Amino acid sequence: MPGLQQQLQVAHIELSPQTKKELDERFVLIYTGQRRLARNLLRDVVGRYVGNEPDSLFALEEIQKTAALMRFELERGNVDGFAKLLDYHWELSKKIDAGSSNTLIEQIFSSIEELVDGKLVCGAGGGGFLQVILKKGVTRQMVEERLKEVFMDSLVGVADCNLVWE
Repeated sequence: MPGLQQQLQVAHIELSPQTKKELDERFVLIYTGQRRLARNLLRDVVGRYVGNEPDSLFALEEIQKTAALMRFELERGNVDGFAKLLDYHWELSKKIDAGSSNTLIEQIFSSIEELVDGKLVCGAGGGGFLQVILKKGVTRQMVEERLKEVFMDSLVGVADCNLVWE
């Protein structure tokens, strides 16, 4: 908006070595093989906010609270609590923008439901990636095998990634 000054503020959080290790083991990035254009997303979200749509207002407020709780759980070393909040964030995101999900995304999440504790689409979804926190004892290989079994020769699969800590 004209005249609106925005400044990025970043607050780093300190995680214990055990929490970092657990996140390294349980965080998985999934490529959907599908990209979507999110160019109208901001306009739609702001439009619903300005229009005082109750579901959007509630979800936007809850996402802010959820982010603070996510930080709290990570600082405590509670990856399970963080994963549950990630799931809640996903449900809130769909209230703000129904287009943040689609049939493929829902099928992917459904096919690995018993393997994950938390899930969320990365960013606005335009890059085609999903992030999940695995249940304890579940491996990336198990998720990869399930995705190959369900989606066969498609591009859907576990992306090779590592969390960056510094």
